[in-house]
Amino acid sequence: MPDDVSAVLNLPYIQPSQAQKHVTHNEALRLLDVLVQLVVTDRSLTVPPAAPGAGARYIVAAGAGGPWAGQEGAIALHEAGGWQFFAPQPGWSAHVLAEAVTVVFDGVQWRAPVEEPQLFSELGVNTSADATNRLAVAAAATLFSHVGDGHQMKINKAGPGATASLLFQSGWSGRAELGLAGSNDFSVKVSADGGSFAEALRAEAETGRVLAPQGLLVAQGSAGAPGLGFAGDADTGLCRPAADQIGFATGGIQRALLSASALSLSVPLAGTAVTQGTTDTTGGRLLKTGDFGLGVPIPLGSADNLDTLGSGLFYFNSTASNTSGNNYPVSSAGALLNLRRSLTNWTQIFCTYVGAGHGQMFFRSQGAAGWSRWNEMSHSGRLLGTVSQSAGLPTGAVMERGSNANGEYVRFADGTQICTQTQSGATSGPTSWVYPAAFAAVPRLSGVALANVLSCLVLDAAPGVSSASFTLRDKADALRADVARLTAIGRWV
Repeated sequence: MPDDVSAVLNLPYIQPSQAQKHVTHNEALRLLDVLVQLVVTDRSLTVPPAAPGAGARYIVAAGAGGPWAGQEGAIALHEAGGWQFFAPQPGWSAHVLAEAVTVVFDGVQWRAPVEEPQLFSELGVNTSADATNRLAVAAAATLFSHVGDGHQMKINKAGPGATASLLFQSGWSGRAELGLAGSNDFSVKVSADGGSFAEALRAEAETGRVLAPQGLLVAQGSAGAPGLGFAGDADTGLCRPAADQIGFATGGIQRALLSASALSLSVPLAGTAVTQGTTDTTGGRLLKTGDFGLGVPIPLGSADNLDTLGSGLFYFNSTASNTSGNNYPVSSAGALLNLRRSLTNWTQIFCTYVGAGHGQMFFRSQGAAGWSRWNEMSHSGRLLGTVSQSAGLPTGAVMERGSNANGEYVRFADGTQICTQTQSGATSGPTSWVYPAAFAAVPRLSGVALANVLSCLVLDAAPGVSSASFTLRDKADALRADVARLTAIGRWV
């Protein structure tokens, strides 16, 4: 260590036999004046101020330039129009006027005590802390503010089964707790006695779903302002119009009402809850109007064969031209009732449109052996009329009745024909009876004479299909002119 300066502040010593001792003495005083009770104007400047006063002192900031270049952390003294720099030693302190704070040099940089990390085992603000409550504050309010853009308060726990929460007390007894209580799910719990807590809400950490384990009560609301609604759609949701009722609203209008006795809908039911087509047989679906011909019959076209129809119930055929080759009972427009349980348990009923006459009704069934023939059902409008057949099957009325000068006739749908006449014989020879309606084959004839004596009807020749010749004779075989009742029975087809 040199023996001409002091060990700490490098103050110059007055040497023996030194000339001008006052110079050395004054230099030592000047250094003391600079460094003792050190006060600097600022410590944030990187270049000298524009007009520093005599004796102004500064701590040169990092990144200095100009006359201060390379002097970061040094004490700059403005004196005699120039700058003189003093290197600080660890532990030196200086009061910074611009900040009203005292800073200490740690060998690398100047730091204020408040800038140094602080470690307290316990800290009480206006109250006492303890081993459990290491930070305790007694105040009307506690403020946490930001430095920069925002501020976070962090509460950390040791593991998933531990607790990191905020506990709200009344009279030092817990009444509400929110946080991670015993799991990583965020929960809100409440207590009436501080001992037993009920979980009101829980947000699952893995899914983000929010649960209300104790149930959720919402305002009664209305269709226009539902008690349970949706963000961005305030007039859609659930409401309670009256006791034991739930209303479903969209657009501010109640669309459905569920009560203890019924579910009322004000909109059509759609989607997969209802049938998706005219022959949809999916189990559990509601049948809507139009499907299976309900309310709106299913139209039949020229490509629809009645033998291979689907499961529809009501069909209609708008024109006779659609019947060709499609196994209709007749060529006619009409309606079809299609009762199908399976391919071997199937019945069809076809009704022709009435038009100008009486409508016809036919039915048939299919079993394991296939379809039966079409059978026409009779009704009051078809008991009497013109009988007819096609391929041996009746196609007209059940019974036909007529009369003319040759007598009366009755025809039946099965082909039977009965002709009757009241006609007198002749004493001059055979009498001819022309039937009121011709037969398809020779009929059987019979007759009864209306006489007081024995009188018998005799056929003088084989009868024909349109007439017969007869005489009336007594027991002596004499011709008589009695009145006879004649009957011919045969077939008209």
